[in-house]
Amino acid sequence: MAVHLLSYLKEQFTPGVIDKLSATLNESPATTLKAVNGVLPTLLGALTRRVQATGGATSIVNFLDKGEYGKTPLDVSQVMGTPQAITETTNADTEFLDHIFGDKLVRSTELIGLHSGTKPQSVMTILGLAGSVLMGVLGRQEQEKGLTAESLKTLLLGQATEFRKAVPSGLDGVSSLLEFDELVTPTGQQTEVQGTDNFSGTAVNPNIPKSPEGDRRHENVRWLRWAMIAIAVLVLALLIQKCSENQNSTDGISTDSTARAEPNAVEDTSAATKRSVQEAHGQVSDSTAPGALGIRDSSAIKK
Repeated sequence: MAVHLLSYLKEQFTPGVIDKLSATLNESPATTLKAVNGVLPTLLGALTRRVQATGGATSIVNFLDKGEYGKTPLDVSQVMGTPQAITETTNADTEFLDHIFGDKLVRSTELIGLHSGTKPQSVMTILGLAGSVLMGVLGRQEQEKGLTAESLKTLLLGQATEFRKAVPSGLDGVSSLLEFDELVTPTGQQTEVQGTDNFSGTAVNPNIPKSPEGDRRHENVRWLRWAMIAIAVLVLALLIQKCSENQNSTDGISTDSTARAEPNAVEDTSAATKRSVQEAHGQVSDSTAPGALGIRDSSAIKK
């Protein structure tokens, strides 16, 4: 069964988190909690409406695929230490909210602020914190478990009616703005990915089932990764072999280390060598003397 998204996000905002958050935002705990109760179904409903649009689910999955989630909090309490940590988290994930709400983001925060009695900026901070956790859950599933556009759409539509009903009655303006009347769970037999009765999901393992398409895609990624490693090892081996070859000190040309090198200035002038050369040329006298084979020293010729 799939993770129960609304309950999962609500569990993030414990009484302790609400107290710390309200102090940071300079809001009362009561109004902060009221804003949270308006933000969560609005966020999930807006995401569901986004994936209902043509190409919307694919767009969201492509966005998630490009993310890096090493610093994305697993739960809201992780960033409650300092106001700076809260600000950094909300600012880092603004693009995700823009991707979901589009040009309706500002108006949505204003309406929730009017309903809850909090400042629009406070609502934006709460929305950013919830959005960060939600993005982390879905993003990790996309990159590690093979969440696809189709399974994301089925997951959200399986809980769509609940998102719509969870919007507080005083937020009719948000429901109208984001067209939440279209948030209806399809009728028919409930699929595994639609399941909403499993509360055991976590940010690390939210129990979102993998799809065959996702399995194939991630299997291809694994094969590509191993192929790249093999190529890198081969290149490294060739470089090591090349560097291990002997090279002279002048121009780096590889040489045979078993060969004996003799300087050009050294000449073998032994008697045995001279005699061997003379016999090979049919000459039995010194080559510097006049003879049938010619004379190297022309000055020695008698005229």
